[in-house]
Order: sequence, then structure tokens, then C-alpha cells
Amino acid sequence: GQYNFGNNEMNYAQMLVSTAQSHLGAGSLKVITDTGRNAVTDMRQSCSNWCNIRGAGAGLSSTTQTANTSLVDAYFWLKTPGESDGCTQTLPSGRQCPRFDTMCASVDSIGSRSGEPRAPEAGMWFDYQVKQLAQNAKL
Repeated sequence: GQYNFGNNEMNYAQMLVSTAQSHLGAGSLKVITDTGRNAVTDMRQSCSNWCNIRGAGAGLSSTTQTANTSLVDAYFWLKTPGESDGCTQTLPSGRQCPRFDTMCASVDSIGSRSGEPRAPEAGMWFDYQVKQLAQNAKL
């Protein structure tokens, strides 16, 4: 299997703060954790896949009430749920996407399987995805 010291948000936050403190001499640092799509664990075959992930769900609503206030200032939906991360090679209109990123064709990306809707360009509304995020939400 794959292993990453930053295998979850808290481990990543601790790693980020520790590295910043040791390399920059920074004092007390905290992070903000993006919870807009993190409600479902183990939804990806590879932790490097990031584009319109199938099976994702919206996580905790934005709040300053965090599990570790010494490390995390807030949970926040940094990316608006429903905005596409990027387009499939073929757009919903049938045209080719001029800004296609191969990560949006990963085995975990919506639109990479036959019968799934194609994804619009990054930042555009992706109705199929927002309904999935709502269905799998853990607010």
C-alpha cells in the first residue's frame, strides 16, 4: 500500500507547522483545514488523485470549533462545493476541453467511467458532483 506521513489532515497540519517552524524560525503557527470535500475516508485509490473525486462528501461546515485548537484555527469550505476541479477531456457539450489535466481522468475522477457525466471546466458548476457531496455529507 501507499504511505504518506501526511495521510490525514491532522498529520499533514502537524508536519506543515513543524516544517515551517524549523525552516523559517516561525513561532506559534496554526492552520485552517479545508473540509469542503473530506467527509468520506478512503474514497480514492491513490492519495495523489484530486480532481472531482467520485464518492466524496462535504465535511464539517465552517467553524472555529475544532478538535485541536492548539493546531487548527478553523474548519472552512475553501473550495465551494459544486465547483468543478477541472474538466474531463470531453466537456458535457461534446467539445474538447482546452485546459484538460490528465489528473481529471484518474480512476477516481467523476467522468472517467463509462456512463458517468462529463465534468465541466474548473470553477464551473458541476451539478452531479454537488448532489454527490450533499448525499455523502457529514456536517
